[in-house]
Amino acid sequence: MKRFLITTITVLILTISYSQSKEHLNILDQFIISHNDGSDEAIKEFIKNTYLPEIYENINLKDHVAFYKQIISEFGDLNRQIYYLVEETPYKLIVHLIKKDENMNNLVIDPEDILQVEIDLSPSNTNYMERGLGLDSLLCEQKRD
Repeated sequence: MKRFLITTITVLILTISYSQSKEHLNILDQFIISHNDGSDEAIKEFIKNTYLPEIYENINLKDHVAFYKQIISEFGDLNRQIYYLVEETPYKLIVHLIKKDENMNNLVIDPEDILQVEIDLSPSNTNYMERGLGLDSLLCEQKRD
């Protein structure tokens, strides 16, 4: 009986952890799709679908779209695969993405060409981010450290 209880608790914890990481990846995938589309409509749809509704209602959508458009113009299309996983917790995911035409096996990519993406899920509703994406080139991130 004790063994059954431990197994059940372990499976439950792993299931919850997997479902939360699935939400991270779902938001990341939506971001990459809207980024590679590049249209204002795709960006607006991404923001609407991934920001907490109470945050979405209070943002200046035009400014957010302009921010995402700037990232799109600087990086171009992104590869849909994660280049490097920096951090993953139940509510946070930080990854490095590279340009679509870069080779995933290339270990010597200019940090300026690596986009660091940070996703912070809302603890109250893990289908949404509690704030917008954290986006920056790896070079800028390294300079801050």
